[in-house]
Amino acid sequence: MKHNYYSQDSEEPRPALYIELTRPGDDKPFLKDRLAPLDTGASLTAIPIEYQDSAGLRAHDYTEIIHGGYHNPRCPKYLAEVTAEEYKPRTVEIVFLPTVHQPLIGRNLMKYWHTTLKGPEQILEIAEP
Repeated sequence: MKHNYYSQDSEEPRPALYIELTRPGDDKPFLKDRLAPLDTGASLTAIPIEYQDSAGLRAHDYTEIIHGGYHNPRCPKYLAEVTAEEYKPRTVEIVFLPTVHQPLIGRNLMKYWHTTLKGPEQILEIAEP
């Protein structure tokens, strides 16, 4: 599938997909139709902290997070079902961070896809194996 969605929130455009998040086993998303850049430097998918209360998730583990001057040696990790456009929903670990202003798709979700970025054309190609 080809996408030409690009987040323009930085100097350089970034490949991005629209995502929605639900609690595992729930049908109603707590986050919907948000453009989320792919961040190959992030091991986990990160969500802006303002969605933490509405998510209603319980922490299942902790990890150290260092991001943009923010350091939390014991940041809670949560399980959420993430759907990126027409791709299969995946249950992955997410973190809520005060340093992100839009969701970021981390490697823990990207590992389910084969991606090709055609920079000059600004096209992101994704295939699910």
